[in-house]
Amino acid sequence: MLAEVVNHLWQSTLIVAAVAIVAAMLRDHGAHVRYWLWWAASVKFLVPFSLLTLLGGALGGGSTPLIELADWPATLVLVAEPMPEAATWTPLALALLGVWAVGFTTVAGRWVVGAIGLRRLLRASTPYATALPRIAGRLEVRTTAALVEPALVGVFRPVLLLPQGLVEHLSLAQVDAVLAHEVSHWRRRDNLTAAVHMVVETVFWFHPFVWWVGARLVEERERACDEAVVRAGHDGRTYAEGVLKVCEHYVASTLKCAAGVSGADLKRRVMEIARSRVMSDLSIQKKILLGTFTLATVLVPIVFGAVSGSAVAQNDRDIVPLVRINPNYPPEAIAAGREGEVILMFTVSITGMTTDIVVIQSSSPEFEAPSIAALAQWRYAPLLERGQPVERRGVRTMLRYQLANYRPDAPDDDDER
Repeated sequence: MLAEVVNHLWQSTLIVAAVAIVAAMLRDHGAHVRYWLWWAASVKFLVPFSLLTLLGGALGGGSTPLIELADWPATLVLVAEPMPEAATWTPLALALLGVWAVGFTTVAGRWVVGAIGLRRLLRASTPYATALPRIAGRLEVRTTAALVEPALVGVFRPVLLLPQGLVEHLSLAQVDAVLAHEVSHWRRRDNLTAAVHMVVETVFWFHPFVWWVGARLVEERERACDEAVVRAGHDGRTYAEGVLKVCEHYVASTLKCAAGVSGADLKRRVMEIARSRVMSDLSIQKKILLGTFTLATVLVPIVFGAVSGSAVAQNDRDIVPLVRINPNYPPEAIAAGREGEVILMFTVSITGMTTDIVVIQSSSPEFEAPSIAALAQWRYAPLLERGQPVERRGVRTMLRYQLANYRPDAPDDDDER
């Protein structure tokens, strides 16, 4: 389990690094493109590549290999999953679990406290009496006596919360531009996507890249809304002055899923707004680059899973064990009716013994220990080169656990389960 977590964090970190490179290449284009790139990097923390490789394995199955495999799949495994799977939980893993639980509770508690405060504020607010021309009828607008900035509050049914006396500090043109900013948040569903990243920050609070991605998300979403306001025809200088006055007189929410007009690099934002620069559209080359990157992120683990399954089939034809011991089907899995499979990589020594056994992929950790124990008892005929026995590294096999084939009295030389 610990190895799976480490491998998942490593894979997610690589994706964040790749997104940072692509985002830098798109710095002269719309902020909304970079925002969705960063959001995809955030969601990656919630979606392990192992799920996609399992899908690829199911598609590849035991079919004939699509390509001839050499040693590169083993190298790819070591890059993508550098930490081998341990058979049991160690005291270190349990200690780390305790530390994670403390951090998880702390971060979650902080979000909950902030949400409760906003909820109280919303309950004490009153409907906004004056019609606002820039607000669509479906968006509820309320006003509060608290000194909070105009903000979109709520995830699934957001409400625009405005402070009383807003027009006393801002001109009508500035109010109109600030409201257009909030409407842009609403149309983009920024509160919902921000809430998803808050879940990522809560679960992976210990990973510095998660918080760095969160800062990029806030920065790009505010710029995206600023660009939308300018594209709508508002004067950049008037809007910039309105943003500065809001930051001067009102307090921003600490919750990322309560989008306002402050946040991010305010000085840089104001300079960009005042310039009223409209970002250029993506060129065809950059659209191809973005599409290729997106497809590769999804397809590579699926193809890798299919290749791994094909590699198993290839190795089974090339090298056949002389002695094959069936793994013990975990009693808990039998009782619960669970089936699964485990792909292992190992070395056949010059004496035909199996060594350096590593779990590459498994449907459930409960099947890993019996698979390793069974494979350790397998024996092969030594591989000969020029009449001399040599080691064979990177051999793979797949052990399947299927209730239909399970027989308690089955002999050891039966097919794999």
